[in-house]
Amino acid sequence: MLEQGTVLEGRYEVKGRLGGGGTSQVYAAYDREKKRNRAIKEVLAPQGSQELKRQVHNMVRREVGLIQKLKYPYFPELEEVIEKEGASYLVMEYLEGETLAQVLARSGPQPYQKVVRWARDMCLVLGYLHNCQPPIIYRDMKPGNVMLQPGGNLRLIDFGAVWEVAPNLAGSRVSLGTRGYAAPEQLNGGEVGPMTDIYGLGATMRHLLTGEDPCKFQSEKRPIGLISRPFPRKLGKIVCKCTRQEPKERYQSCMELKEDLENFANRKRLWYNNQVEK
Repeated sequence: MLEQGTVLEGRYEVKGRLGGGGTSQVYAAYDREKKRNRAIKEVLAPQGSQELKRQVHNMVRREVGLIQKLKYPYFPELEEVIEKEGASYLVMEYLEGETLAQVLARSGPQPYQKVVRWARDMCLVLGYLHNCQPPIIYRDMKPGNVMLQPGGNLRLIDFGAVWEVAPNLAGSRVSLGTRGYAAPEQLNGGEVGPMTDIYGLGATMRHLLTGEDPCKFQSEKRPIGLISRPFPRKLGKIVCKCTRQEPKERYQSCMELKEDLENFANRKRLWYNNQVEK
């Protein structure tokens, strides 16, 4: 773990820890050369076999390659990668704002209008990844990985679990993700695809709407409208469809989900306008 005041490569001064867990930590740092703030992700080589260390090293290489390839404005930019004995350091754009997990911790369940707007934005982000060639599956959709910036824009962070769907790459059956948000096929080491991320987005919406940890229940066993507070039934149906246990029963694309969210928002807006006119 990096101590405050540590300077990497004579350039990046560590200001403090932002978060992390497992084999990785994220720090706030100051770039003395370009005079701007940075975020540094530290990935430590795990204790254990050489094979385990090789797998983690390959995951870091893949994460770096994917971040460098992504051009959509919803992703942080990568400045450089620093390799040292036993650790890799990814120096990235520092994003102002707070994660949706921090928003939840600070103010509790969010108004459904906000959640719908955020979910529509995430449909665009995930849809972009799924339409890449080869397709990219994010695999770790959750409030803690979505940064809300001061102007209201969302940025997707942490690409450690991202996977490219390519026939010559092994590993799509490796169990990665966060329990409670990860789809059943993901936790079971099954085949992942766009519907895997749709499950994670549905679990994220559920958490934002209710304030309840999604790992405490199964979505189809407990209707969303009965969890903590009432909100539109149609939105509850959308969330439940996202989080069905079987991938084929979920939305089959982010664009399909986005269309339902937009139709829902438009109907609610029309109803509100009619009430105002009366």
